[in-house]
Amino acid sequence: MRRSKADAEITRCRILEAAADQFAKQGINRTRLSDVASAAGVTRGAIYWHFTDKEALITAMIDSVSAPTEAAMANLNNVAGGGDISLEMLKKVIVDAFTRVYNTPAAAQITRFLLRYALCEETEFLKARINNDRNIALDRISHFIGNAQQAGLIKKELSATCIAIHIRAHISGLFHHHLSTPAPGLKPEDVAASMDLLLNGLRQ
Repeated sequence: MRRSKADAEITRCRILEAAADQFAKQGINRTRLSDVASAAGVTRGAIYWHFTDKEALITAMIDSVSAPTEAAMANLNNVAGGGDISLEMLKKVIVDAFTRVYNTPAAAQITRFLLRYALCEETEFLKARINNDRNIALDRISHFIGNAQQAGLIKKELSATCIAIHIRAHISGLFHHHLSTPAPGLKPEDVAASMDLLLNGLRQ
């Protein structure tokens, strides 16, 4: 039974990676689930065993990459809200997120897919999901920045929302640069150094 569950998870990961690749090459609307099945080396039945439809597949793709970072940000704000806060905490969440993409080809491919479709309106479903995730990310960063300002760690001249937009744009740029340049691209230590430069400019 344990082996069956492990095999099922391996198949699911292969489907997610193949879907990201096919969507990136052909577009969402032109990609059929049979194309994904062929690229993953599985049957269509295997896809439907894991995902009810194409939207469920896309949702799972996004969740596989974003869920760990979302959980880390939520926990970060819980800790920061209690008064135990440092800018290193935010830096660690970002570097950890980048490291997952750096070390995991499937995560890198899915992130490329998301970066491509962030400015695309091919499907209303995906547009709504990306916009919602963007707003949640900005809210969480803004909340953290507000706590950091109250703790005297960050300048108060700018609004927390403005700073959050600045930070998120910087993070997106790092991921885009890494995924759009020849291997090895950036390394986790490069991202850590870049985040230091960014956060040092915001310190009180």
